[in-house]
Amino acid sequence: MGRPQALKTLSRDHILARLRPRFIPGEPKLLKAFGYGPRSVPGLLEVLALDLPETVDMLTADSLSELGDMAALRDRAFENLRAVRVDKHKVVRDKDGSRFDVLIGGSYFIASLALILDEVAGRHTKGAAAPDGILVALPHRHQLAFHVVRDGGVVPSLHTMARFAAAGFAESPGALSPSVFWWHEGSFTEVATQHDTGLHVELTQEAMDLATRLAGG
Repeated sequence: MGRPQALKTLSRDHILARLRPRFIPGEPKLLKAFGYGPRSVPGLLEVLALDLPETVDMLTADSLSELGDMAALRDRAFENLRAVRVDKHKVVRDKDGSRFDVLIGGSYFIASLALILDEVAGRHTKGAAAPDGILVALPHRHQLAFHVVRDGGVVPSLHTMARFAAAGFAESPGALSPSVFWWHEGSFTEVATQHDTGLHVELTQEAMDLATRLAGG
């Protein structure tokens, strides 16, 4: 939790060029040092970190106070996030009508792309306008899954994404969340989560309301 070595050795310009937003689990023991970010995705903390050649240094509130205005630092981190490289984009489809996109990469900031989800969806899918929002899962730091909500296909996609998220969360390093969230107008709402006893999916009322509306009833 001490002052990262990079803050002592790099110039301010180099530090700002390496600044990225990053998600970490919202554990109580981390709140004091890293609870400065906005509450964007339920259950996770949004922190600022330095993307170094071989490591990632997460910055505490005390460390950031030495760099300048928090809002300006976050804006710069988001600007840098847009340059994060996605190594693989694949589409998951099933005969039940489910469909979602998965972005994968070696960067520790792939999951962070959820913070610019509308831009990311527009970059990787056709006709990605999303007036009804986007389903998104962040199983671990190297992966982001999303489904642009357009029709009743949201129901099977939500169930498949929930199983996908729970499995990725359980099996991968850098685990973040077993849940699926609904992104709408910049806000995240949890709509499905892993049951304590396994991969059983529990839908929230928001998810059921959305599915009913899109199904026409």
